[in-house]
Amino acid sequence: MESIAQGFGGSTFSFMWQDTALAAMRKMQKLDLNDFDVLVVPGHLWPDELSATDRSGLAAVLRNEGIRIESLNLPALDLNLVSRVEEFRRYSVDLYVRTMQLAADLGARAVVVVPGRVSSLFPPPPEDSEPLLRDSLEQLLRIAERLDKKIFVELHPQTPIPTTDAMLAFLDGLAHEKLQIAYDVSNAEFVGEDQSGAIRRSGKRIGQLHLSDGTRSQWRHDRVGLGTVRFDEILSALKETGVSATSILEIISSSPLEDLSASADALKRSAID
Repeated sequence: MESIAQGFGGSTFSFMWQDTALAAMRKMQKLDLNDFDVLVVPGHLWPDELSATDRSGLAAVLRNEGIRIESLNLPALDLNLVSRVEEFRRYSVDLYVRTMQLAADLGARAVVVVPGRVSSLFPPPPEDSEPLLRDSLEQLLRIAERLDKKIFVELHPQTPIPTTDAMLAFLDGLAHEKLQIAYDVSNAEFVGEDQSGAIRRSGKRIGQLHLSDGTRSQWRHDRVGLGTVRFDEILSALKETGVSATSILEIISSSPLEDLSASADALKRSAID
């Protein structure tokens, strides 16, 4: 498969059940992708499976091969920073703390954090969930300060703050230089958001971009061109606002290398048109 021009990071999402993180990054690096968002799951990359020697060895391999980890990312299904079960919320915070330490050991810049999960059928009122989220993030920010790592709070449809306006209103009450937004354009499409307008309102508070395609009726992360996301408008908004966040191709696919390559090519054409 031909390589693509540099300029995008890649997510290991589609590889997490079949490859180690290192194997997945090596495959994507052959496409000239780098600055990876790495999923943190057992068997792929997991804090408790890596000793201090393992971590230093993996960090050395990454340096020697020129592989850069932009961020570590725990799947949202297994955690909940706004759980009303205090023991589960404590476990979630603790796992993010251990993941942040792993990020420091591997030279990653940040950890992506999904700001909790609430039922789409009958969620608790925001005034119940948001104080729990604030407390969880304040705990994580203390670790981020000590380790000098960023926290990218992801725009996600199953959280108490599923839109950019809700995210910005929440972050206005928790302003911190280590806390930025991971703006996922397909998630934004699914919740019916005007992405270009959201990017303009967020500006440089965006620390990372997740790029994939989807629609307003199906929550998906497809190759670019298969959905209704207006990437031309998104790219224009990014240029206009001067956002320099790393763009992560987060394609969820059974043929990820082909779809990653096609997506990057499509985005480059959109940038030129």
